[in-house]
Amino acid sequence: MENERESFPKHFTNYTITNVDGYPIYRRRNTDNGGQSFTKNVNNADIDIDNRWVVPYSPLLSKTFNAHINVEFCSSVKSIEYICKYVNKESDMAAFRIENTNVNAPPVNNNDEITLYQIGRYISSNEVVWRIFGFQIHERDPAVIHLAVHLENGLRVFFTNETVIHRSINPPKTTLTEFSVLCNRADAFGAFARKLLYSEVPQYFTWAQTKKKWMPRKQGTPIEACPGLFKSKTLGRVFTVDPRQTQCFYLRLLLVNVTGPLSFQDIRKVNEQQYLTYKDACLALGLLEDDNQWDCMLIETGLNCTAIQIRLLYAIVLTTCFPDRADTLWDNHKDSMTDNILHRHRTRLNDQTITFSDAMYNEALIAIEDICIVIANLSLSHFGIHSPNRSLTTSMNTEVNRELQYNIAEMATIITCNVPLLTQEQRTIYDRIMLSVSAA
Repeated sequence: MENERESFPKHFTNYTITNVDGYPIYRRRNTDNGGQSFTKNVNNADIDIDNRWVVPYSPLLSKTFNAHINVEFCSSVKSIEYICKYVNKESDMAAFRIENTNVNAPPVNNNDEITLYQIGRYISSNEVVWRIFGFQIHERDPAVIHLAVHLENGLRVFFTNETVIHRSINPPKTTLTEFSVLCNRADAFGAFARKLLYSEVPQYFTWAQTKKKWMPRKQGTPIEACPGLFKSKTLGRVFTVDPRQTQCFYLRLLLVNVTGPLSFQDIRKVNEQQYLTYKDACLALGLLEDDNQWDCMLIETGLNCTAIQIRLLYAIVLTTCFPDRADTLWDNHKDSMTDNILHRHRTRLNDQTITFSDAMYNEALIAIEDICIVIANLSLSHFGIHSPNRSLTTSMNTEVNRELQYNIAEMATIITCNVPLLTQEQRTIYDRIMLSVSAA
């Protein structure tokens, strides 16, 4: 593609357009549409030169600098890639090694992580000089302060045998716990902090790393509403939380929407009503969508799909969409998810009067939980649904079946190809494990 773009002559075209690869195709009109051409004698041969042979240029720049200057039109996001690529362009590098090409030689490990790492550490001479002189590699403006998020008494604590008691009595302070302390202050700073979101605090207060507390900023734009306080361009970024960590996820959602919480309990208070969980508080504030879309979806699938398909869909919704009331969805649609189990019992006993029972629902929940474990390694209790009752035999069979769900022929091929590539230490460990498995 590079040679094709740079080759001449180009094609005639009446308009300048952007090609699919991000590079422009410039207007090059023929003589019938107003284009220019002339005849040039080269080596005693007349050659017709027209717009197809002209390199994009600016007459003003060429005349000003008395030089040939190629001017290109940048209209794509690839222009950023183009600039960064040339600024950081390295010198030419070649990597080679000597290998034994004998067919009887042991196979070569193409996934040599050590060699790949060493090649990746190569830097050009320009970067070497830049680092020797101690020039800045990058700069960041404005400053970004990372804000901790954790449940009450759920922060990470490091301790030794000598400090375990002290750490348990006096846990370390974090930006989150000290935010509540700041909001509880009785002075003007505390009153102002109670109007701020957690992510807005670094604009007005600086985190003292040694003292582990928020201190009013002394530089920046003065705040009229709070004398002695200044505003800066500093940004606060609350750490992200995986939605599967449900309570911590909903706590973070409250922190970015509720101003000035006085405590972990206070942030769960909405309109003077105290809620038991952060999720309930989010629902009361309208921060979460209801489950109407999932309810309608399960109603529709109940009319067109089998119970096995509905259970699979329900498990996918649980593990990837995190509905607010998973237990309510189960209560509303458990009959359609258990329909095939009821049909099996009626057929086996030849009795069409049999109705749904707790044992049937329990069997359906076991099937759903198995799917959830395969998809996300999460049990139903994680989604607020009572885990099904499993007998020891059922649990063991489920675990064994899950471990045996692989292609034996494909696994044998993988072993045959990769075992010769193991190092001596890895091969020793592998042989010991296989010996133990075979002996069992």
